Amino acid sequence: MDIDKTPNPADAPSTQAPRKLVCLETYWGDHNGRMFQDTSVLPFLQALAGRLDPPVALAHRHVESLAHLAQYTAHPDGILWRDPETFDVPVFYLSFHGSPGTLKSAMERLEPAMVVNAFRNWGRNYPNLVYFSACSVLAGEEGRSFAQAFLAESGCRAVLGYATDVDWTESMLIDLLFLNRFYRDPDPWANLEAIHASVLEDFTPARRLGFELHRP
Repeated sequence: MDIDKTPNPADAPSTQAPRKLVCLETYWGDHNGRMFQDTSVLPFLQALAGRLDPPVALAHRHVESLAHLAQYTAHPDGILWRDPETFDVPVFYLSFHGSPGTLKSAMERLEPAMVVNAFRNWGRNYPNLVYFSACSVLAGEEGRSFAQAFLAESGCRAVLGYATDVDWTESMLIDLLFLNRFYRDPDPWANLEAIHASVLEDFTPARRLGFELHRP
């Protein structure tokens, strides 16, 4: 017997991003030679993750060198390629010191080609973005060229970051505001530009600090 069933919107595949985030961060105190300085973005991300329902599953590791970064990201043997729980993570958040196209850890500089190569083919199999929470990574022509090279080689949906040297507290607030709106949006990949624009509109420091979104 044929039964005429009206489609139920609830049966449609969800376009909301999975509630997962991977954060790779430098040791800030080591950069300044201060053993008792233990500043980290982790407590702030944990606070955001716990406020959402369902909460965001959060993975956090400290990374101090290109070899260490590649241990996580390099295809096909990197940890993030071998761990099936990371296959649908939509946001990879990199918290480092920076300059145009470059990340700086406590131990070494990660030049543009190094960073691009570390994330080669990263977004080919599922939608994700890379969030550079670092000073001036997207500044000027060098920063823009880096963003486009990164997008072309990684296959990611977007790159976000800053075109100026940023205040740590202000940039952290910008990051939390964007991430909160991204995870709450019913279709964040379709609305990515609108989410970014809303942060620029609602929080003045985002414009002053050069908070940018780059797409392929």
